[in-house]
Amino acid sequence: MNTEKAKLRRYEDDLNVSGTGVIIMGAWSVVRVLIELFLNSKEYLNYGNEDPESAMLNIVVAIALIVIISFVIMKVHLYIGLNAMRAAKGMEHKEGYFVAAIIIAVLSVLSLYTYKDQLQIIERIDTTLASILVDITTIYIFIVVIVSSIRIKRIKGDS
Repeated sequence: MNTEKAKLRRYEDDLNVSGTGVIIMGAWSVVRVLIELFLNSKEYLNYGNEDPESAMLNIVVAIALIVIISFVIMKVHLYIGLNAMRAAKGMEHKEGYFVAAIIIAVLSVLSLYTYKDQLQIIERIDTTLASILVDITTIYIFIVVIVSSIRIKRIKGDS
């Protein structure tokens, strides 16, 4: 019985910390999108630049899409992270965070495949490896959310 309480506390702590990690990684994802945009802004701004009016329209549409995508990314990460933290503290939470965490974890694992071609470019190998490490860390955080949630439910269900 005493070991069950210790395990429960440990899993709740893991879930709370990883919930915070999910929020931080969501913010990092938004920052990474913005950094990518600003570093390659000349390339994006010159795309289809035949007519000044259409170029301006392209810029406005691109900015609108980036804002929407960034909002969705942050909203999903906040949903998962805040509900994981609430679950860890025994507060009322939405169960959908668990399914969302599984979906994002699977998508993150699948996105690692996109680095295959980038690893061949020797000039960018350092930034590519750094990005891979960040993505692996993100996957690890989501796995901790999933595993901790399952173990907490099992312990609370058994008692």
